[in-house]
Amino acid sequence: MRDDSHKWDEPQDLSAPLTGPGVTVRRIAPDRQTLISAPDILARTPGAIGWPDQAGGDSYSLCLRRDRVLEINGPARADGWDGQQAVSDVTDGLAIFEITGPRAVDLVKRGAEISDALPSRSAVREAFGLEVILYRWHQALRLHVARTQAQTLRKLLAEHLALM
Repeated sequence: MRDDSHKWDEPQDLSAPLTGPGVTVRRIAPDRQTLISAPDILARTPGAIGWPDQAGGDSYSLCLRRDRVLEINGPARADGWDGQQAVSDVTDGLAIFEITGPRAVDLVKRGAEISDALPSRSAVREAFGLEVILYRWHQALRLHVARTQAQTLRKLLAEHLALM
């Protein structure tokens, strides 16, 4: 069998922080990420965060669309459909990068069109060519991306950090 392993990038250490002028990017891992889908989920989750809202505390909800929220460190829930809502544990399916420092917004603006003047109920955005969930958490920005795209996002963030 032919060996094509030389055509693939070496796997990156996603836990090592990236640093640049006024910016630090590190991967974080919450205890739980739960996706909840239901026609009335936003009415039942009035504090769900959109853009440019700021999440606080260790447990919060993100608005993804009018019938879907993502709970971070919310209560433990059984996976499945209960007739009212669908619940899925996606803890291992989404990677989270936290961007801190005075130039955090500048870094994200290199790959995404974001503005505080253009609010959105949804935290879902396109950044660096990938679908991400973007929001403020305390003094940081957080980006959730499909775990299969974590290496790509980290590589793009590193490239843009080098240009700052």
